[in-house]
Amino acid sequence: MNPKNEALERDILRVFKCACRQSRPDIAEFMLAALEKLDQEQSETPHFSPRRALFDAYLGIADQSAGTDDPESIQ
Repeated sequence: MNPKNEALERDILRVFKCACRQSRPDIAEFMLAALEKLDQEQSETPHFSPRRALFDAYLGIADQSAGTDDPESIQ
């Protein structure tokens, strides 16, 4: 993966988590879409590697859906 994309992915994930903590699902959804777009672009390259940031975002959503009210569950 391109180092610039890695930095972008980390920044988007950070904003996604911040939006979740601040109860801004509209912003979180936008950031999740951006992570999914980066994942889609990465999967189309010949040197595909797992996308950790997208996985972390989905895991945070699953934790919230499971009833985890701890605001630190999405760090």
